[in-house]
Amino acid sequence: MGYKISMDSWFSLKRDVRMHLSRRLNKGWARPDRLTLNLTLRCNLTCTMCTTCYDSPELTIDEIKDIIDQTSEWGVEVFNPLGGEPFMRSDLEEILLYAVSKGFYVTITTNGTLISKGRARMLARIPSDRLHLNVSLDGNRESNDAIRGQGMYDKAIQGYTAIREADAEAGNSKRKILVNSILHRQNVGHYIETLQEFRALGFDGVQVLNLFRTEEDTKTANELWFQSSDFTTLERVCQQLLSMKRESGFLQNTARDLSNIPAYYREGLTPLEAPCWAGWKELYINADGQAIMCDGKLDFLNGAFGSVREGSLKDLWNSDTLRSRRSVVKTCSTPCVQTCYLRQESDSGRTLLNRASGLVEGGLQRKVFSRFQSWKPIANGKLVLEFSDVSHSDWEGSTTPIKRWQDLIRNCSEYATADNWNRFRDDGFVDFGRGFMGFDELKRITGSLERSKLQFDCVSVGWRGESLLHPEIEPMLHHLVHWVHHGMFKWLEIQTSGQFLTESLALISGLDIQQRWVVDLDAGCGEGLEMLRQYRGSQTQIIAKQTATIGVTAGMWSHLGLPVWLGDTPPLEGDWLWLAHHGQGNFFKDKEGWDRLEDISKDCGQPVHSNRRPPYETPANQLVVSWDAKVTLSTQDVQLLESVGDANHTPLSDIWRSVQQL
Repeated sequence: MGYKISMDSWFSLKRDVRMHLSRRLNKGWARPDRLTLNLTLRCNLTCTMCTTCYDSPELTIDEIKDIIDQTSEWGVEVFNPLGGEPFMRSDLEEILLYAVSKGFYVTITTNGTLISKGRARMLARIPSDRLHLNVSLDGNRESNDAIRGQGMYDKAIQGYTAIREADAEAGNSKRKILVNSILHRQNVGHYIETLQEFRALGFDGVQVLNLFRTEEDTKTANELWFQSSDFTTLERVCQQLLSMKRESGFLQNTARDLSNIPAYYREGLTPLEAPCWAGWKELYINADGQAIMCDGKLDFLNGAFGSVREGSLKDLWNSDTLRSRRSVVKTCSTPCVQTCYLRQESDSGRTLLNRASGLVEGGLQRKVFSRFQSWKPIANGKLVLEFSDVSHSDWEGSTTPIKRWQDLIRNCSEYATADNWNRFRDDGFVDFGRGFMGFDELKRITGSLERSKLQFDCVSVGWRGESLLHPEIEPMLHHLVHWVHHGMFKWLEIQTSGQFLTESLALISGLDIQQRWVVDLDAGCGEGLEMLRQYRGSQTQIIAKQTATIGVTAGMWSHLGLPVWLGDTPPLEGDWLWLAHHGQGNFFKDKEGWDRLEDISKDCGQPVHSNRRPPYETPANQLVVSWDAKVTLSTQDVQLLESVGDANHTPLSDIWRSVQQL
């Protein structure tokens, strides 16, 4: 659900064929792509162009959770909560957490003015890859406030900033936050400059919106709707938007969307050539529980066809009333610029047949030739997988807040250790709602590498947190062992404090593959080292790592009986006590770290081994995948500010190829 399914797969083809036949025969055979729910129709603003916000009865939180449950059980992939202003509901955060717990990736559209620092901290509890936001800003401060009320632009920016700060405080990766911005008569003259301001503020993109059709004698039509005297300016701005679209991915609209804008306001846009999929693509529930859809004249309330309080979602979807509404959509001739209900992958029966033919032919080719394909090695390639970003260590060099650990174990009756961790996990005392890579995501990553035959020298488990906390750590490690055996990786590295090492995990160190266990003495006290020594195999290397900071000496770990290695990376053979350089990402801290290693070198008589490569330099042949599937190039990028992709939506092999082209 959290990744984009390839168009050329049997799974997606089957879905698209069912949708095609459903529309052709006016049936509800295919379940909708999304379930849209107005959480409320109340709003704290009175925007001049708005006709959709008013007082209305609302579903209770239990009724909303039931809708989410039905949506999940039905297999509908997208839950889409809307308003009104969603933050008018005091229980919004609980609703969002519940939707995420059911596996949904959620986007909330808001005016941003009700997002206090407290509410932002509550939102920061929701994984940044699972919750995105769209903030409505209709131009710069002056033009936005003329529509939405004095001071509302600044309040919206304060809300946006509060979310960014709360995420940073929680140690979250960067959350996707877009701007929804209506292009209208009052902001067209400075619209391009306004978009550049949004980018400078750190927004991740802009969705350009259009006004809904209004009566010619309304105030909104006169003040915001484009008149004939504005068309030259509008066309010039749309050409600039098209150029911006070609230059970067900041604009979320398609080129076709942008090209249609002038014709829409000239009243010259004919009904879209592609068929409308309203009534097949989406099931839309209003705040009072009524199921609604377009009536063929852009009036959704007039298209009501039942209520969730009177029947299930599936009952509504297969009702005779909805079948009648769908018939209207099939013959609709109302000009409409909104592309929400396009579904081009199901439009053409001939195209679907061609796709099926291509899949059959491609499948036969892969079956015949795959056995002759060999791995494509990446020289010195390293893939870092973050199974968890939660750490039990409060060491000053830890890159994850200790509060995550405290939240994780808040229901545990005693301090969590290797002896009781599995019991706490199995009895439901530990909340794994955030911070842990899914096993399915790991399989997607290795599946992508298998199809592309990319081979990394090393796959390393660990980064910002303790991997052995993962509830599925054993099967996930065995999955990687399998791929070391089959050539995807040459060797396996596991980074851990050792505190949660169990006998069954230690047995993995005895498997017949090349592997390295790095036991972090900064996060622990050497727990698990003796167990690893007991079960290790002939190809297993054991490294005890301690960062060389003030107070650290080689002698303090002499009881481990390991030879000392000083430097930025340990050797690939032999067991060592590795006193590591602590790079901080700036020249002075970097020099301080090397000076500290030189001091230890004089005390213990061991040389410092290093090529003096700055530890914050981006490695050339490395990919780092966070627990929530964000991809970066350096382990120094702990806030994922330099993300190069998202493995939830793009195959890792494609991300690798795009990085190599930079």
